[in-house]
Amino acid sequence: MTTACALTLGLSLILYLAAALLFQGSFLLRKTGWDSLGRRALIVGVSVHVLGMVLHATLSGQSPFSSLLVIISWLIIALLGGALVAEHYTRVRYLSLLAAPLAFLALLYPMLMPVELANREHVLVQYPWLGVHVVLSLLGYVGFALAFCTAAAYLLQQSALKRGRLNHYLPALDTSATATFRFAAIGFSIFTLGLGMGVIWLFGAPGAHLQGPDTKVWMAIPLWAVFAYYLYARGIHRQQSSRLKWVVIVGFILVLANLFGVRHNFGEQVPETHTYTAWRASKLV
Repeated sequence: MTTACALTLGLSLILYLAAALLFQGSFLLRKTGWDSLGRRALIVGVSVHVLGMVLHATLSGQSPFSSLLVIISWLIIALLGGALVAEHYTRVRYLSLLAAPLAFLALLYPMLMPVELANREHVLVQYPWLGVHVVLSLLGYVGFALAFCTAAAYLLQQSALKRGRLNHYLPALDTSATATFRFAAIGFSIFTLGLGMGVIWLFGAPGAHLQGPDTKVWMAIPLWAVFAYYLYARGIHRQQSSRLKWVVIVGFILVLANLFGVRHNFGEQVPETHTYTAWRASKLV
């Protein structure tokens, strides 16, 4: 990580924290004008973050998959970009209220615990379709994260209505429910493509790159099933209950567990072409 990139990431982290505090102050303390300041801080933070990633790619010459920090950074940029675009072009207001603290915590984790993935980088370069699997899976995570934000907004608004108050900082229930369904559907479609490529790689990986059952791929199947159930209940059966929003939240918890808690079980590259076949045969003995 170059010095220029580290400085821009640190500045982005501060701006994300400032945006989160301004949004929360506007929401909890009802300070007028703080939400616009928070949105400006968020836009500047994203811009600085993009600049840092471009500087890192230019000065270091490393792959986008070289470290967990770089992967998470692009994921955060896509999340905040999607949230800001959704706020501008739809009726989903104050989506940044939930996206800003999520971005701050997501960036803080890899900065405190950097994980280098240099040993895996040659696999992604040598087998580009595995890189496509990773990119599609991460884009699917972005859709799930946006669905989580709108589902949380729905539950907060519903809680306020039960107490006889309308929260003007959050979107209406119908708007939140529709946005949750659309974000989840988009994320699910992209993630399904990525998961399919991962399963194909799992059963057809050459060499010894995958040592036995890959936990990260298998852990993605329950995640896929949770969002499939939500989309089936919401889209086919037209269910509108708040329990479905909790299904989305549980699904996003599985996203975080799979993203941060589980790694691909890569082995060392072996030049022989029949190593993987030999490993499978040894398991049958």
